Amino acid sequence: MPDHINILIVVSQFYSDITNLLLDGAIDQLKKYSKPVKYDIVYVPGSFEIPAAIVFAIMSDRYQYHGYIALGCVIKGETDHYYYVCKGVTTSLSEIATHHAVPMGFGVITAGSLELAMARADMNKKNVGGNAAKAALAMIELHDKFLS
Repeated sequence: MPDHINILIVVSQFYSDITNLLLDGAIDQLKKYSKPVKYDIVYVPGSFEIPAAIVFAIMSDRYQYHGYIALGCVIKGETDHYYYVCKGVTTSLSEIATHHAVPMGFGVITAGSLELAMARADMNKKNVGGNAAKAALAMIELHDKFLS
């Protein structure tokens, strides 16, 4: 494993009150890691755009990341839009991780209400952002074990 880890955090701007909490939780976990972690943060309009941003980074010749953290929030409304976005984001991120063999932390909250989403984003409650960072770091270690 290198002397430090480079991670890209992709954050949805939709429901920014929630995604900012996710980001706080993720950064807190990265700072606690046993090795130095450097990270870049990019913002996308909504959760649906997170997979494309990660693929852009993977294909980039200018940036090299050891892993990725996807942070977003989709809240159920009155239409089927919620289901399509949830499935699209989840499927796309899974396919990116497996097809490109890249470590990924999944921190996209899919919730039935704003209150449920806030509880999952809060560092002192469910801490989905922190858990996504932990998952990314664990997968970076596993990637390094098998592929480096």
